[in-house]
Amino acid sequence: MKYEEMKPGQINAVLRECPIAYLPWGAHEWHGVHNPIGLDALKAHYMALELCRETGGVVLPPVYCGYQTMKPWAGFRHTLEFSRELVRQLLYEYLENLYDEGFKVIVLIMGHYGNKHVEALKEAVERFTEKHRYPKVLAITDYEPASWVGVEGGDHAGKNETSLMLHFRPDLVDLSRLPARELDFARDGCTVNAKEATAERGAMLARLFVEQAAPKVRALLAEALAQWPREVASGD
Repeated sequence: MKYEEMKPGQINAVLRECPIAYLPWGAHEWHGVHNPIGLDALKAHYMALELCRETGGVVLPPVYCGYQTMKPWAGFRHTLEFSRELVRQLLYEYLENLYDEGFKVIVLIMGHYGNKHVEALKEAVERFTEKHRYPKVLAITDYEPASWVGVEGGDHAGKNETSLMLHFRPDLVDLSRLPARELDFARDGCTVNAKEATAERGAMLARLFVEQAAPKVRALLAEALAQWPREVASGD
């Protein structure tokens, strides 16, 4: 189900049987001294893979292209900041390419949460959906499905994001690197509750993500499959 590892015949089978494409989106960005720089895209990718196992489809490689990162906000290093225009155009072209390939549901999973970054991505989705009534596009942050059942999951390198990394890639997390003093977001570049992170909480958040998102994705696919032939025949 990893798009980049699949042969053409395998992709063709997915397009016939379950034409869903997952696109994880993140950034290279400071996430405290205890986390990897690629946390946003890494967790979104792993969450996309777990969701894809439940629904079928393919998962594209994660996109590392972040706008409104920690770099312009407070000058944190090891962070790559891209323009709003680039982020917006890159997603739009991804959507056009996936449409051209024949995917009928495209799910954008955003692992980087800057409000302006999310706005830019949603603007690209809006531009695409104004042009194409189908395929169906779902754009969600990776914490959003858990919020549908009242569980707060979004932060920056804090209890929630760090817990997800402890669940998916514990080898990339080192809580012992955090200072003994009380954490300060402006100074440390992470939410102040980062020391409370656990693999168990990460597993819970990942499970809720799949449980809540999978029915929505299946419903979108059923809708697209039911309506696609008629709409495409009449000119999209």
